[in-house]
Amino acid sequence: MSRLFDDTTLQQLARPPEDDAIAALQRGDLGALARHLDEMEAGPAGLDALSGHTLARKIGKLRADFGEARTRTELQRIGAQLMRSWVAQWQAGDAKGAIADLVALFRYQTGGALSPLQEDDDAVVLDLAPCGSGGRLERQKLPERHPAAYGGWSDGVSSYCQGCKANQAALNDALGGPAWTTQKGPDGHCRLRFDKLAQRGQTLFDDTEKVALTRTRVQQARERLEAGDTAITPLLEGQRKDWQPWHDFGVVWLAHFYAVALELGGPDYLDEMLAQTYEPAFVAGFPRYAALDDAGLVREIARTWNYHCADFRVHEEDDRFVFTLDPCGSGGRLFRGQMWRDLYRYGQPLSPAVPGPHPIVFMRRDAPSYCSHCAASNRTQLSRAADPAVPLFFVIDGTAQQRPGMPCRTYVYKKDAERARIEPRLFELVGLAPPLSTAR
Repeated sequence: MSRLFDDTTLQQLARPPEDDAIAALQRGDLGALARHLDEMEAGPAGLDALSGHTLARKIGKLRADFGEARTRTELQRIGAQLMRSWVAQWQAGDAKGAIADLVALFRYQTGGALSPLQEDDDAVVLDLAPCGSGGRLERQKLPERHPAAYGGWSDGVSSYCQGCKANQAALNDALGGPAWTTQKGPDGHCRLRFDKLAQRGQTLFDDTEKVALTRTRVQQARERLEAGDTAITPLLEGQRKDWQPWHDFGVVWLAHFYAVALELGGPDYLDEMLAQTYEPAFVAGFPRYAALDDAGLVREIARTWNYHCADFRVHEEDDRFVFTLDPCGSGGRLFRGQMWRDLYRYGQPLSPAVPGPHPIVFMRRDAPSYCSHCAASNRTQLSRAADPAVPLFFVIDGTAQQRPGMPCRTYVYKKDAERARIEPRLFELVGLAPPLSTAR
């Protein structure tokens, strides 16, 4: 096969949507700007959906395998680790900063709607109308349609919301008071109450902050444009990483589930958990990727990496595109200890390496546990590699990132690539025998 793009064109395909929006603003093309804002607003949606479904399914699997009581215990252990920086912040007397960063978690949840903050002497209240995580799954009727994964709890609270409740309980237990509580309403609505605790009686947020903290950059940009204000470049710059609080919180939440799986059943159980909770959600995207031509596919994967908070470059080979992630926005940044609020560092509680070797960590020793989901991604694609209708759009080189400072690599195979030429080692690293047709 021959190359489709020169390097300049390829880099243009990988440009963040925000760059195109800024260019449209600079030339005064407000129609193009509006289209780019739509694309930017939708940028995190696919990743957010994948994360939400896999979190709910993991909670459901723990309940099915170990019962409600044990699952609640494990969820609260996870919550204690997730919330530790908020505990320290509240204890240091910075309720305002702690509350603002909890609000940030909900600001970028796809399909959610945040009302301006309300405040009295004792507390700050945030109404989600609806919630864009557990509430969104409930609006889709998933707890009723698939109770084993999404619902079926004795108290009537759905699987995803069980995780949120456990995070609240862990925070409140550590602080000795109801710092964060929720009251679920109909149709996915939820009211969040944040108690000021030691700062009761103080006014934490002014009227401008009460609105701004509930608005994304794209929402703020649109509001300014509607008012005739085009000085919005600062809102557009770096927008692809503006959802980093929710992105990183979700990634770390998943990483702690992998740690619990390892404790409960070792790498075999982690393998099983990923096969039953992550892989079905991942496979659901196959038809969409298979329908894209090569230009559309590389553009879509670049957009995904942009919104996965990654820094990357891309080059083209005869049969595939190679993304060099330096770092990957999830596993790479976890490995480097670069998560928001310093939420995760390997070696801390619920943050283990896998002694290995095992196919779920690319047959490596002392492998970062989070990267197991990439091995699962490879397995679910490469096990179907003999079928040309199955897209090979997210094949990870599991041996690339050996140390925290090293980049990772992802291969995106062209539609007409000769699958007989796929490297056998990519199969072997995830415990698959290369089909005879793929032997070099």
